[in-house]
Amino acid sequence: MGFFSKKNAGEKPRYHFRDRVERGEFRGSAVVELKMPDSVLVIGESGFRECRSLKNAVLSNSLCEIGPFAFRDCDMLENVLMPGEMRYPDGTNGMLGMGCFEGCGLLHEIIIPEGVAVIGANAFHNCAALETVTLPRSLRAIHSGAFSGCARLKTLHMASMPEMIAIDAFLDTPQQDMVLAQRKPVLTILHRSSFAVPQMYQFSTAQRMIGVEQTEGDMSIVIDAIEENRLCFRVAQYKYAGGSHVVTAGEPTQLFSEEYDCGGRTGTQKEEIFALYR
Repeated sequence: MGFFSKKNAGEKPRYHFRDRVERGEFRGSAVVELKMPDSVLVIGESGFRECRSLKNAVLSNSLCEIGPFAFRDCDMLENVLMPGEMRYPDGTNGMLGMGCFEGCGLLHEIIIPEGVAVIGANAFHNCAALETVTLPRSLRAIHSGAFSGCARLKTLHMASMPEMIAIDAFLDTPQQDMVLAQRKPVLTILHRSSFAVPQMYQFSTAQRMIGVEQTEGDMSIVIDAIEENRLCFRVAQYKYAGGSHVVTAGEPTQLFSEEYDCGGRTGTQKEEIFALYR
């Protein structure tokens, strides 16, 4: 694990690996100013989470991935300078993970780099001071709750409306009505169980995606038909809920349900998969 002295805020973080920040490597450290070396490609999950003294962050120009919760609850973070472009070395699109800046209550402007195709769920949730967001042409999807609770989001710069925007992506923001008027419905599949963190998968329902296999994490689906209020799709790859399904707009549809008798203290455990088209 990398080392950063919590007592000496003037020190520079000393990275264990030249090309990445390890999972939780500087979580809770006392860093105030961050200037990341350009050798860093990936910030791992919770890499700078809860760095409550961090005010300014200049990220690596080579950065291609900001992992889940990377800067979550950095309460004093006011400015983040991202690279002009975020792509992996093989040219594929960069990534902004789930909750990566969630709860950064003093962050007031963010420019998402070109090359980012997906903004993860709750990425900027409850960034209460966020006023201006600039989205890249490469952006394809904005997942559930990505900007929800950004009550001061007055300005949203985007060259075109992303193909897939979750219905609650801009919940409780000044942009909510505008986005809802222009967005297309999204297929959301939620896997819940008594013994694991819920998993959410979201897919585009644009007409051009009919017959095209879409992959999100470890799930792949194919849309077979889109009617006025119904969607027909197949789960092409996943550990459960394979085969064809039909969902009606606005109505949660159960795809899979099973109970497990684990005995002992845990007793009966339940696992469910639902689909929602809205």
